[in-house]
Amino acid sequence: MKALRPAWGVPASALLATALLAQTVTLPDTSHSTTANANVSEQAQVTVPANIAFPVTDIASSTAASAASVTVGNIVLATSTKQLKISIEAGAASFTPPLTGAATWSAGDVTWNAATWTNATGGSGTLASGIFSTVATCAANAASCSTAGLVFTLGAKTTVKRSGNHSLTVIWKFESIGN
Repeated sequence: MKALRPAWGVPASALLATALLAQTVTLPDTSHSTTANANVSEQAQVTVPANIAFPVTDIASSTAASAASVTVGNIVLATSTKQLKISIEAGAASFTPPLTGAATWSAGDVTWNAATWTNATGGSGTLASGIFSTVATCAANAASCSTAGLVFTLGAKTTVKRSGNHSLTVIWKFESIGN
């Protein structure tokens, strides 16, 4: 095998050995810097009930669901005076009955209590389609807020004549408010 030699006659292995020698060079200007920025968006980690069940045994009486838990953690807002508002809206004007055309409840037949909240103020309300209604407002500068006592109630409806699953989607909204 023939050794490679550059045109000036030095073996390639000698050049490689010379290139691997380290040298320390002191620069006269060490004032250059780089700024690292972390752009943090407003955010929160939320947990809402997967479903709310009304075990209706008497259509002539209101039916309360089991108490629901809502938890908001890791709240990050733009200022210490902003708050996180929790709202809900019905996905339709009325429940979907088990049989097409059967009488069922309207979204407005669902209400909720103010509940006892940690780091928030709850408010009672009535569900509506096309309008978000406030459930609670977390305290300013709170890292978290929660309740385990949010109770939804389905009003009496004597026109309902069909048993089975009457269903309605509820949309949750979490938004920062204030300055």
